[in-house]
Amino acid sequence: MSSPAPRSRRMGAPIELRKATRYRLSAPAFYWWENADGTLQEAQGITRDISDRSVFIVAKQLPPAGVRVEVDVHLPAVGATARSAQLHGEGVVLRACGGEAGEPGFAATVVFHAESSDAASVLGSGKVQ
Repeated sequence: MSSPAPRSRRMGAPIELRKATRYRLSAPAFYWWENADGTLQEAQGITRDISDRSVFIVAKQLPPAGVRVEVDVHLPAVGATARSAQLHGEGVVLRACGGEAGEPGFAATVVFHAESSDAASVLGSGKVQ
């Protein structure tokens, strides 16, 4: 896992405004949302990065900005004695990127919770913080 982007105070230099540390993580993600007509949409993708407050998912099927979304992320086991874990979260889509300037995907604010006692023991608590 990586460290946050450096903060800079120089004039004209970018400033990292995020309040949570993001980690680069490529893990399967399954997500669903309700369309304006009430139809439930389901899709899957791969996480690009994740924090305790948000996630970016690379995917072909994108929910619209502003819609409520539920997300399941399957965290792989790391190391011989580690267990895999599943996170479940609910939140709101912030933006969807069509892929012209990069990979298609969407960013969402999401509060994640461990789905099982095994996941909670891997993460150290029931909520990712």
